[in-house]
Amino acid sequence: MSERRGVLIYNPKAGRNLDPAVPVEAFRAAALALGVEVDARATKGPNDAARLAAEAAREGATDVIARGGDGTVHEAIQGLAGFGGRLMVWPAGTANVLARQLGLPREAEAAARVFAGGRSRRITLGAATVERTGERRYFFMMAGVGLDASVVRSVRPRLKRRVGEAAFWYAGLAHLAHWVPEEFTVEVGGERLRATYAAVGKAPWYGGKLAITPRARLDAEEFEVCVIDTRSRLRYLRLLSHAMRGGAPEAGTRGLTFRRAARLRCTGDVPVQADGELIGDLPMTFEVVKEGLEVIVP
Repeated sequence: MSERRGVLIYNPKAGRNLDPAVPVEAFRAAALALGVEVDARATKGPNDAARLAAEAAREGATDVIARGGDGTVHEAIQGLAGFGGRLMVWPAGTANVLARQLGLPREAEAAARVFAGGRSRRITLGAATVERTGERRYFFMMAGVGLDASVVRSVRPRLKRRVGEAAFWYAGLAHLAHWVPEEFTVEVGGERLRATYAAVGKAPWYGGKLAITPRARLDAEEFEVCVIDTRSRLRYLRLLSHAMRGGAPEAGTRGLTFRRAARLRCTGDVPVQADGELIGDLPMTFEVVKEGLEVIVP
């Protein structure tokens, strides 16, 4: 038997599988046959994956498998960052952005083979510090300031479970119809940029199909930052159409600014989401955590 010890944390409500115990037990059996024992623990509510991941790390687990959507992975990262141990993402949710970018399979036996193979790479993380409370939240994909945080707030969980990723599109289009942009300030590289929306990117893709920060990379030691300064709904739709085609408009487009930085600060009074989860309101400081996290890959 391998000296590795895995803990599988799974969200029983992720995706549309009515009986998650079936794939979970199939994964455990396949991993055991390949020489790695895995303990399974189900989440029971918000932030439970963070607690379970931290407990697993303290108990000496070498690897944590997070089965669920990007929200489950986001929570698991909160528990693992700083503790050590490796993370494997087993996708079972809505968008599964990190799993897509790492090429990880959904099927239980295939996922177990990747896990048992033990190949890994290091990614850096983003960290957002909520200045009013001092709370620090890690993220692997992107933090969004303004519009998309308002959309995340408006998505109904039941709709998300029923129609998946499309729920964000329905909510986004409905929200844009009555959304009133609020201005805030982005302080980056000695500049103060006026904004009505900002994306702090650690990965090129967002929400599965949008390329708002197309030059961001999971292993980079800096963010790509996209800043939009417009109150026009029509311009937002035009910029969104570029992103849906796989690339944001070029730098120099009116109302649009791109910057690269390892640290920035946003001030104002608007909501912020990270990896699709609401994390609070401005002011916040964002920085790259270079030591990051080791993730298991095919």
